[in-house]
Amino acid sequence: MSDGFLDKKIGVWVEVDASALRHNVQQIRSFIGGEVKLMAVVKADAYGHGAVEASRIILEAGADALAVTRLEEAIRLRQGGIKSNILVFDSIQPEAAADAASLELDLTVCDMNLVEAISKSCASYSNSAPNVHLKIDTGMGRMGVLPNEAPALAHKINDCGLKLAGVYTHFHSAFQSDLSPTKEQLAVFLTSVRAIKQAGIETGVLHAANSAAMLRLRESHLSMVRPGTVLYGQYPSEHVPRILDLKNTWTLKTKVSFIKEVPAGYKVGYGSEFRTRRSSKIAVIPAGWADGLTLMPESLARRSFIKLGKAAITGETALYVIIRGCRAPVVGRIAMQMCSIDVTDVPNVEIGDEVIIPARRITTSSLIPRIYISQ
Repeated sequence: MSDGFLDKKIGVWVEVDASALRHNVQQIRSFIGGEVKLMAVVKADAYGHGAVEASRIILEAGADALAVTRLEEAIRLRQGGIKSNILVFDSIQPEAAADAASLELDLTVCDMNLVEAISKSCASYSNSAPNVHLKIDTGMGRMGVLPNEAPALAHKINDCGLKLAGVYTHFHSAFQSDLSPTKEQLAVFLTSVRAIKQAGIETGVLHAANSAAMLRLRESHLSMVRPGTVLYGQYPSEHVPRILDLKNTWTLKTKVSFIKEVPAGYKVGYGSEFRTRRSSKIAVIPAGWADGLTLMPESLARRSFIKLGKAAITGETALYVIIRGCRAPVVGRIAMQMCSIDVTDVPNVEIGDEVIIPARRITTSSLIPRIYISQ
């Protein structure tokens, strides 16, 4: 898409830095070494980056495989021309097994009934059975077979003619300060894996490490790591060491569409919840709650009750945007596709100035165009 098109016809867009995304993958690839595989998590539209294009970039940069949560996400990747291995985290509906097998997708299995259903469904359509990954619940309390039941499920997979391509688990607290729960989960997982192997069954690839565990617990790398957050330039928490040179990959942008000078006491927005306390310069941008503007990044949303109370009294929101390198507060109630910004303290603001909007990536509307740049 040309710069001219961008300048003239798009009111709000997401700028995805392909060079930064490629750089982050290479940083991870270098960190884990050549013996460990990299399964890149591209769920939720690649964390808001655009799954198909982001997947292409990530694979070209050195990832070995991809993972998504839902079957429809994997199907969209195949339709977009992605040919790598794709693991579906969710437990699919049995009637979808034949379609999944025809697309050569890797499926997660957690119970005997699903294994049987997948086998029967594929046989009835004369499809080759799909690869499956056995998931063990080591403490997350969500999907997964209980550790002591894993060998029996692995036997069932073999008996039903499915290929056990991998065994995995998921850590619930690797981002928190205390790593002992993660180490305990890893120990439970490895004990269960040993039991599967002692039963004479090949496990395929072993994977457990999410972004936080990958960076904090090398023994969790096993055969393959499964990062998501760090691919996109963010660390999971303050407890995760900043040992990679990560670059920001995603920026929500718009442009100032209107500016006016208003007197003190001037009402702004629905419900007249905000009044200016001085002569002010108010700018309007064509972005609102339908675009995800009311949802801040989690790191910015952690504000004290004092600040929230002040916002309730003054009518100022906890949101801000960045114009000409300066923070400018959002004032008044945010509308569906517009909001007002107090730019009184930002020098020389003009119509057409570019505006950066801090927002949560995965909740920003998928209807907003993703513009890929390389720097």
